[in-house]
Amino acid sequence: MTRWTAALAVASLAFGTAAGALAAYPDRPVRLIVPTPAGGPSDAAARALARGMAAALGQEVVVENRTGGNTGIAAGAVLHAPPDGHTLLFALASNAGLPHLSKASPYRSLAEFSPIAAIGGNTQCLVVNARVPVRTLAELAVHAKATGRPLMRGSSNVSEDMVAGQVTQALGIPLERVPYRGAPQLLPDLLEGRIDAAVMPVGASLPHVQSGRLTLLGCSVAERIAALPAVPTLGESGVAAAPLVTAHFVLGPPRLPAEIVERLASAVRQATLTADYRQEVDRLFIPGGARSPAETRELMLRAEAQYVQYVRDTGASID
Repeated sequence: MTRWTAALAVASLAFGTAAGALAAYPDRPVRLIVPTPAGGPSDAAARALARGMAAALGQEVVVENRTGGNTGIAAGAVLHAPPDGHTLLFALASNAGLPHLSKASPYRSLAEFSPIAAIGGNTQCLVVNARVPVRTLAELAVHAKATGRPLMRGSSNVSEDMVAGQVTQALGIPLERVPYRGAPQLLPDLLEGRIDAAVMPVGASLPHVQSGRLTLLGCSVAERIAALPAVPTLGESGVAAAPLVTAHFVLGPPRLPAEIVERLASAVRQATLTADYRQEVDRLFIPGGARSPAETRELMLRAEAQYVQYVRDTGASID
């Protein structure tokens, strides 16, 4: 009986310590690490989400941009962070493809991270500098073949590469990849005509389409964007590949305690209901709402499967 009483006391103490730690969480600012540069659409969505999460958690949520390594540097920082809920990753769906496209990836599967929530992702669309004399994908194919040289295509992550690869495979358009850290770095060269084309988030390109400096040729979606009814889907333009799985994932390090996962998932849900967040994601054409941890894991696996199939079909690599 004495041993049983002692064991019960130890268990009670452990439970009390864990409960106390959760009650105190977060006891300092939470870092939300973003793999894209400041000023882009993913960064803007992360900052709007962080403001709402801070209000829900009662603690500051600091956005930290860590670019480079095709989004791998930011992911690696979170992968090796203590599993205490104070360091999180605002991952792109393209993070699911990195291990399959680059040997330099710090992780072998996005499933190594602890899923917390998912929100909408960037709708990827193919745009060209307005001086390229085309209005449709079919015209681009004719133009590209007539020039006798590859068109220069800016790229800042592997999701853009996969969409561009689908276009190239379907229409035989030669597009030569020029790497950039993010949309803010890519746009000046695209607008000035130093590169010809890019696959990029519609929220980043649309102001320049409206000003007449870029031409929007098609988007990787199943149905036309309601606010852009004249813009065809890539499928309507002859690209038979399935539309890209898009999302932003809020992830923690491996082995993040379930209680902290639920606390953070609740904070994300509350953040997505705020007027500030809704206004920002509507401006960026990013669908609102938050998925549960279980739904997030399922979406991560779907995104990864799409990249695995793409690499299997094409042999694509970014190394």
